Amino acid sequence: MHKIMNLFLFLLICTLSIYSHAEGESETVTTSLQIYVDSKKAASLRPQLSELVEMVNVKRFAVADQRAAELRKAYEATFDTRVKQYSFQSQAEFQEFNQSSTTKFEWIDWGYKECLQMQAFIASERRDFAAAFAILKTIELVAPVSAGTATETGYVLNQLGKPDEGLSAYRRAYALSVKYPSQRPFRAVALRGIGYSLIDLKRLDEAERAFRKSLEIEPENNIALSELAYIRDLQGLK
Repeated sequence: MHKIMNLFLFLLICTLSIYSHAEGESETVTTSLQIYVDSKKAASLRPQLSELVEMVNVKRFAVADQRAAELRKAYEATFDTRVKQYSFQSQAEFQEFNQSSTTKFEWIDWGYKECLQMQAFIASERRDFAAAFAILKTIELVAPVSAGTATETGYVLNQLGKPDEGLSAYRRAYALSVKYPSQRPFRAVALRGIGYSLIDLKRLDEAERAFRKSLEIEPENNIALSELAYIRDLQGLK
């Protein structure tokens, strides 16, 4: 059940919710990432996942929501009900978890996690943050080292008026992005989320440091630049 498979290059479109104080509205950041992903159980469903992600990218949310529900059922139909299911993106993630696990489990393709996260993202777009949060908590049980899930959780918690919890989620995302090379693309997003949460908590100096650190990774990011300007405006009002 834990047979090692060869790696191959998979194009992942990562869609995340980001909110800007300066702009006063939510915006979607879509990043194309070339990531090595292990081929595990249910990998044959990746073409359907690619279609789903494309629907989300072009904002066909109603159709995407239905397609995501159908695809989720297709993934779950492959599950061995005698064991637990976990999803990992790399051998390093799997090996670490496998060494500490005391129960049998099967490695489900990372696409299952992405399918669930598309459902959470669509719920967020509908402003149904309670539903999004519930889906994200399910993902945490299946994909415990997903930095992308932690960043989306941070966003949802901030929108629910819980910046302390949002900050904790973003910090977890950053820690995961530092620890695992497969999660590294989320470092800058996590830092921007940390900065956003700190602004809401009125910890402006710390927020500024977080945004500046994110710019070391993505120097031209408009969200970070706008938030730094927003912080300067707030500091000027003191």
